[in-house]
Amino acid sequence: MKITSITEREFITSIISKSKRLDGRNLVDGRTLDIKFRKEWGGCIVYLGNTVVFSQVSAEVTEPKTFSPTEGALHVNFEVSPMSAPDVNLSRSSNEFVELQRSLERCIRDSKCIDLESLCIVTGAKVWTIRVDIRAMNDDGNVLECSSIAAISALAHFKRPDVTVVGTEVTVHCLGDREPVSLNLHHMPIAINMALFGQGTYIVMDPTEVEERIADGCYIVGMNAHQEVSFIHRNGSLLLSEDTIEKCMKLAVGRAQTVTQTIRAALDDDAYKRATKAPVGIVNMLQTGGLRSSHWGLEKEFDFKHHKKRMGDPLYLVFASGLSSVSSVKFFTVKISGVKQKVLNVKQKLEILQKLDNGESASTDAEDVLNEENTISHSAVLLSVETLLDYMGQRGFDYGDITVVRKICVDI
Repeated sequence: MKITSITEREFITSIISKSKRLDGRNLVDGRTLDIKFRKEWGGCIVYLGNTVVFSQVSAEVTEPKTFSPTEGALHVNFEVSPMSAPDVNLSRSSNEFVELQRSLERCIRDSKCIDLESLCIVTGAKVWTIRVDIRAMNDDGNVLECSSIAAISALAHFKRPDVTVVGTEVTVHCLGDREPVSLNLHHMPIAINMALFGQGTYIVMDPTEVEERIADGCYIVGMNAHQEVSFIHRNGSLLLSEDTIEKCMKLAVGRAQTVTQTIRAALDDDAYKRATKAPVGIVNMLQTGGLRSSHWGLEKEFDFKHHKKRMGDPLYLVFASGLSSVSSVKFFTVKISGVKQKVLNVKQKLEILQKLDNGESASTDAEDVLNEENTISHSAVLLSVETLLDYMGQRGFDYGDITVVRKICVDI
């Protein structure tokens, strides 16, 4: 747990009592919200200021529960990256983790935002089980609200495969064979987080990490744009008056409506790009600089000398993907030697990946550059290139400029 000095606490408290904040916002203002969708359905990256959360939705056919034979299931799973904060607590039994996990379940699953009956395939036999995986990549405060935005955005963006039922036989069609089916989303609940100072005298919307740490407590409201409350949670040492609670509710309504408009605008923008055949996905965001990878850290940096001794010459560079969990991290191994070292540049790899991402075939020579003496999945390549660009960005280079990246890639 991070220790807060008396000086820092007094300074933050004093400027908030003057209706000022360290980042220049008003007390009721939120940080910049940016939502980026992946090319794969149901994947998104949400930036709330410097807080970054990644979310991915998946679906599988399972058997329904005995007490609800006509309903599918919705599971919410929350994880924290080891690189999200200097003092991050990875224990799943910690009070902070349990509070975040349960709050997200109450906000997303228990709010009945998804029509579970629409997930039924064959009554009592086959249903769709939807899983939302949420991963906090960078924690600069208000992870709960950012995670709820990422989860509901991913659910709204997700499309499951279409199915055909003939008797008791169920056929799941590939996404390329039939148009995928969107989920039936009733509403968009958002976990609005408000930090309270002076026992509710000052209400701070979208608090940063230092504001959450110093506040007397937080008042969290699960709210949608229709002013419907899904849950209320309070932490810290708070004794709130009726007027304070009423103010919090009014602020939560405005915040929920603003966030919902942002989510719908991002969805409309993604739909327009897909309808006009415009490039979408991580590769396109890397090329255009749309992915703010400066917030993405390496999960682990390996000792090159150790791997050189272990794997022998020529040198192997191994990078860990920042999107994968530590237990199932994927590695991207690139063999560098002689002429091949001159060929290895990010621009060429991105061009190859763009073709693969669009379902096109790459040349044999190009595949050898990407995958010499190694078997590697397409998704692992995408994530590893992203990590490589981020590593170079941390060294002070502008990863958005492909020309510069190409020139210095060999040195890295």
